[in-house]
Amino acid sequence: MVQVTRTKKVLALSLGGTFNNIALIIAGVIAARLLTKHDYATMKQTILVYSFIAPLVMLGLSDALFYFLPKEKHRKTGIIIDNIVLLFVMALVFSAFLYLGGYKIIAHYFDNPDLLITLKWLIPYPVFMMPATILGAVLITQNKTYTFTIYNVISKFLLVSFIITGIFLTRSFTGPLIAQIYFPLLALPFILWLCFKHVPGKITLPCKQSMLKILNYSVPLGLSGMLGTITLMTDKVIVSTMCTPEKFANYVNGAIEIPLIGIITGSIASIILVDMVKYIDQEKKIKALKLFKKAAVKSAIVLFPVMIFLLISGKSLILTLYSEKYEGSVAPFYIYLFILPIRIVIYGSAMMALGQTKAILFRSLFDFIINIFLSILFIQLFGYLGAAIATIVTLYFWTVPFNLYKIGQGFELKAWQILPLKQISQIMLLSILASPIALTYILNNNHEWWIQLIVSSIFYFPIILCLLYKYMYIKIPEKFNKYIPSVIKVKLK
Repeated sequence: MVQVTRTKKVLALSLGGTFNNIALIIAGVIAARLLTKHDYATMKQTILVYSFIAPLVMLGLSDALFYFLPKEKHRKTGIIIDNIVLLFVMALVFSAFLYLGGYKIIAHYFDNPDLLITLKWLIPYPVFMMPATILGAVLITQNKTYTFTIYNVISKFLLVSFIITGIFLTRSFTGPLIAQIYFPLLALPFILWLCFKHVPGKITLPCKQSMLKILNYSVPLGLSGMLGTITLMTDKVIVSTMCTPEKFANYVNGAIEIPLIGIITGSIASIILVDMVKYIDQEKKIKALKLFKKAAVKSAIVLFPVMIFLLISGKSLILTLYSEKYEGSVAPFYIYLFILPIRIVIYGSAMMALGQTKAILFRSLFDFIINIFLSILFIQLFGYLGAAIATIVTLYFWTVPFNLYKIGQGFELKAWQILPLKQISQIMLLSILASPIALTYILNNNHEWWIQLIVSSIFYFPIILCLLYKYMYIKIPEKFNKYIPSVIKVKLK
């Protein structure tokens, strides 16, 4: 019964995340097509500033709730208040940095005078955005996953509607940015109401001792989160500083982790982290590791086929979405696809559950150092594509090996025993075996990009679904078994 509940939670978060990302993609597509490359780059760079700096000042405070709320027996509401106070103080620090001249420094290094305007608009944004980040942790730990999903879908629909309206009304970066920056101000009161409505206990004054405990746990986590975010965004920041806004626009559309990464692994990690903390606290490490491995297999079932399909049809996808104006986005998109195999789990979830926040910080520090060095070097050698290559090299040759080594230490196992290597290797092989027909079609046809995308998906996904079903990686309800051809029902070992 517990497993069914967990699966439904992951499904709810995944469906909500799917809707959210589709909505944001639609907004991005409309912006890319209707705005000039310069205005599009300005819009992206403005939000990049918040995404890049926020982890530094947030200190992992909202994520710390995943650790403290399940453990707290008597003062859950107080923990939330303590967290909000800390987030509000750090938000003021962020806003003060921008107000006291930070926006001028950033605009100078990005070589984009329009940022002198847009970053002024961003000054109040952290104050009403950062406290809102607690909502996911609060509702998920209180078994209100469906409530969180419903809120996410409704709020994202409204936000994207405002952004698209802003694009059509102004035909510049002004409308969509104002919508994106000030929408959270409208949402914050409702977010706080949802948090306190679903958490038992009376509202209390902030507790200094509790806040110190939260900081003690979250500072290493927050610094590592900051460095992790910076590492994944270093390429974009360096491209912004070393290339024109127009080249940045090409790069930023391609150098993306496809939304399925955040949807699948993020949803699974949010759910299993709560259970892993409980299992490890009860000294049931075997159960915690089994949960971690199962999450890897479930994620791989989705991410590996998507990776192989997009390696075949990625150009069709990018040009269908953004038009041939952004053909320069295709190459970085292909490079970034190689992040997918290592994203089948969020290693930080296991390390957080094991209390290895200092190890996360150490790893993230070297992530940042290695990536920034390689990004600068590779951009000199390969142009802006070098930044994407640097990110991949850093992840494969440092980040993942260190993660597996430390998690292995926590579970008293070898690094290679942490992931279900046999299962995920077989899933990757099946994903490749499903590809020849779709690949042959793409190589031998010159149809419109959207037609190529649709036809290649018809040639690929039914085959991979049949293979995954045949080898028992996916199941269907028994009432549909009569519709399955007998040749597929044969389960080979």
